[in-house]
Amino acid sequence: MKLPPLPLVVLDTETTGFVPRVNRVIEFASVQVQGGKILEEYETLISIPEDVPPTVRMLTHITPQMLTDKPSFDQVREMIRSKIGENTVIVGQNVGFDIRMLKGEGIDLTERPWIDTSMLASMVFPELPSYSLGYVSTVLKLNHDPVHRALGDVHATLELLGKCWERLCELPPDELRTLFEIFSLSSSGYRRLAEVLPTTPAAKRPKWMLSGTRPSRGKKQTSGERVSLPDLSRPGVTLIEDSLAPRTLQRIVDTVLAAKEPAWIVVKNLETSVRGLTLPEEVSVLMPAPLLLNPEAAETLLLQQSFTADEATLAVKLRWYRPRAHRDLPVHGEERAVWYGKLACTETSPAYQRQFDPSPRLALIDHQQLLSILENPDHPGRGALSPATHLLVTDASMLEDTATKAFKWQAVLDHLRAAAEGRTDLTGFLDLLQLWIERVRAFQDVRYLTGQDLDTKETRLLRERLAPFITDETLPELPRMDLIDLDRILTPESLSHRIAWIEQRQGGSQSIQSVPERIGPLLSSLLYEEHPTILCVPPGSSGTLREILPATGLTADQPFPPSTLPLSIRTDIALDDLLRNPPPGKSVILVGSRRIIEEKYVEYTPTLEAKGVELICQNLSGGLERMTAEFLAAPAPTLWLLTPWSYEEVDLPAEIVDRLIIASLPFDHPSHTVLSRRAVHYPNAFEDYFLPRLEHRLFRLLRTFCRHRTFHGEVLVTDDRLKTKSYGRRVMAYLQQFAHEDKDASKMGKPQMELF
Repeated sequence: MKLPPLPLVVLDTETTGFVPRVNRVIEFASVQVQGGKILEEYETLISIPEDVPPTVRMLTHITPQMLTDKPSFDQVREMIRSKIGENTVIVGQNVGFDIRMLKGEGIDLTERPWIDTSMLASMVFPELPSYSLGYVSTVLKLNHDPVHRALGDVHATLELLGKCWERLCELPPDELRTLFEIFSLSSSGYRRLAEVLPTTPAAKRPKWMLSGTRPSRGKKQTSGERVSLPDLSRPGVTLIEDSLAPRTLQRIVDTVLAAKEPAWIVVKNLETSVRGLTLPEEVSVLMPAPLLLNPEAAETLLLQQSFTADEATLAVKLRWYRPRAHRDLPVHGEERAVWYGKLACTETSPAYQRQFDPSPRLALIDHQQLLSILENPDHPGRGALSPATHLLVTDASMLEDTATKAFKWQAVLDHLRAAAEGRTDLTGFLDLLQLWIERVRAFQDVRYLTGQDLDTKETRLLRERLAPFITDETLPELPRMDLIDLDRILTPESLSHRIAWIEQRQGGSQSIQSVPERIGPLLSSLLYEEHPTILCVPPGSSGTLREILPATGLTADQPFPPSTLPLSIRTDIALDDLLRNPPPGKSVILVGSRRIIEEKYVEYTPTLEAKGVELICQNLSGGLERMTAEFLAAPAPTLWLLTPWSYEEVDLPAEIVDRLIIASLPFDHPSHTVLSRRAVHYPNAFEDYFLPRLEHRLFRLLRTFCRHRTFHGEVLVTDDRLKTKSYGRRVMAYLQQFAHEDKDASKMGKPQMELF
């Protein structure tokens, strides 16, 4: 294994949580490397006065009994210092976390040089969808045993560093020079790495740099799968019923393309939709501004005289891969804050505005961007969107949620902090804002803002300090827009008919947000009354769209043939039964809350591991990208536990999932920050608001499953509320329209699926 010729110490910690000084280090391991050779390994368990949380026990297999009679951190602190050494470069996977946790235990390494293998891997393995140690260990066949134990993680991290170094040795002259120049101006660890980079570059650009992560636009010719759509020029609103069939959107595109009239197809998630479509060149894909790279902002970043570690890795990627959009890069970790804080386009950026010149006849655009165009008369897309342009809105049942985001004002402190790097004036203001937030929110995760909160001397002073930044054109445009939104929220007069709040998320990220109190009136005035509009809605939902379609009496056309799938309701089967006797193949199980997922993870991990069943759990197995990658890589049998809201965002290839199990009906939480405030406008909030939202979501879940189900993939709904609650009959009737009996099931040795 080749390694950088540096004195290295690869280290890892296992902890009881994520918060320094609150959570504790219970295991430490390190390996010292010199001249590419391992000099010494060290590992120790560490006793703590409190109990080990159940999830940590299952994840690490470290039990309280194993820590009995082990030394405390006070007793091993000096030994750990000696194993880290004084002149070594610290290496770790997401090493910033380990450094923070060790500082909480009294070992301050914040000024030491370090290298993060996760970020390094994201530079040189652009083809990977995830950079979690577990996933890269599987894909790159690293020695990672035992998983989630400190020494096992150290061994895998060391091998990952070797794999990264091998690819760095494959760099041609220009790319090697770029890496040297940028890393030489970055943090001390990356400067040390720059000093020992290969002196003999490769002759040509390696294949891994050519593949990158750029998605294909698709073939130039469409499939010609047309359907009978209503007259696109019909004024007002027309409803059509959606279909479960995976190629429904492709049929819509082909039909609208053949109509030869100006039309925009509006989708919920543009990037995901484009990946699944065949698009000719005449179809314009109108990317949202934050997902496009602002070339001027990129040049400004690249001309900096110094870089943070995250700025450095992202700057190298900009030079190596020359992206146009966020999707063209493996943006990872805290690089995301740099992207949104310093690099992304805004609606005034020339790179964004060029999409609308010339005006596209046929375009794909997402909900939020369309609504932003309709709301803002000065938007650069207004000229391209003439009154003659017909709008066909897919996923219309999501319009309430996407419109809420489109009309949202928000200031995200992480993004503003990234933009304030090197700006003492903005940093000072953000420090004041942070103090105001802490005083107002009073330790609450969500704190609604009132007129009394805003009509104070402290808030008025904050707005005065904010005013110069709003007009400061030296600031990147995106954070300046955040500051404009912040000024709106802090102005009591602008919050009429709006909901405003402070939110702190798990991990400490804070934001100030405001959204409209109601969505329907805005959609009517901006969309339905201005453009011929076709809304693609779930089957049987024409009378249940009151929040997005106040008008009543509309019926929906049915342009698509009926589409069904094997679906059964088995209220006699509990989630515990499925975990005790997991079904074969790969199953996705939708559970109502993260708390339940955590409980089941703790209870069933040992027995499932003993049976060789892979268990992937939301929050405990990383973010959505990481879980998706690990689900794809895992051998069957595999169980993936996640919430319905997360599953709607899952993007998997076809023919992957054998079974979708809906263990809990996906009701919105009645105390949801926004929905709870909207629900008060309905005489019967449950019947008129929350139950229709449940039905719409069930359709979307079934359709998501249809995109990646195997040929015999089946749906099982096990929530006993379908039998025990009065609304159960209504929900069962709604589901029944999508169910059919799998006629080939008996031939395959499978039980017949019946709806009852």
